Amino acid sequence: MSTLTAGSTAARTHTVDASPYRLSFAHLVRGEWIKLVTLRSTWWSFGMVALISIGLSLLMATSMSAFLGDSGPLSVAEINAQAVMVVLFSTVLTQLLAVVIGAISVTGEYSTGMIRSTLTAAPQRIPSLLAKALVVGVSLFVSTFVVFVIAALVTGPILPTGAMDLSDLNSSLMPLLGASFYLAIIAILGVGIGFIIRNGPGALAAGIGLVFVAPLIVGFFPRIPDLEWLHTLASYLPSNAGQSLFMGSPMSGDVLETVPAVLTLIAWAVVALVGGSTVLKTRDA
Repeated sequence: MSTLTAGSTAARTHTVDASPYRLSFAHLVRGEWIKLVTLRSTWWSFGMVALISIGLSLLMATSMSAFLGDSGPLSVAEINAQAVMVVLFSTVLTQLLAVVIGAISVTGEYSTGMIRSTLTAAPQRIPSLLAKALVVGVSLFVSTFVVFVIAALVTGPILPTGAMDLSDLNSSLMPLLGASFYLAIIAILGVGIGFIIRNGPGALAAGIGLVFVAPLIVGFFPRIPDLEWLHTLASYLPSNAGQSLFMGSPMSGDVLETVPAVLTLIAWAVVALVGGSTVLKTRDA
């Protein structure tokens, strides 16, 4: 009897493993992609990122063309520095939209009850969280990089110093990739915060407070020896680390080198996802 039971169990396990309909991580990624692109709010948010990025870049380039005089011969690095500043100026605002996209991709499921269907299909829970973070992060990285390239192309003929010179990739292409990476990390941070708080307004308030308000508040404190620790700590806030990465001038705190800035951003994303995973595993949907 026990031999027959063991044989039946082994046969069922083999059947499940061999089934083409077994839910894999690739299936979860595809499901999260379908959910993301079928939300109207997603297209509005991505559209706003494109509109703000290209619109502000055009405005700044036109202003520089009208008010800046002849600056004389410039090096390639100096020409690219101006072009990059014009293209990436808008990240001060689009980082907020990145938080929104990440947070609402989670809290929207909780508000509609879709999260119960997701967790019924993927009872292990953590793979669905990772799939959502992957889809949101990659979508933000690709879309914002395309937007930055378009902004560089349309503002190049307007700038008095000329278009970006791609012969020096470190001062032209790398800052654009760094800014796209930063916005992708901020969106993943929004996903983690969304799973932790599970409420739309609360998640947006926490995300915007961390990304935008915290570095501003630090800027109000004077840089005196007794408060130097506060400014050093502020260097590791997500937005300050990101601006160190692609602009070389954070809103507050000190400038971080490239590797510490990248590691800081990854650490923030990991901490947010670990917090979200803990809440997702321990609380009912």
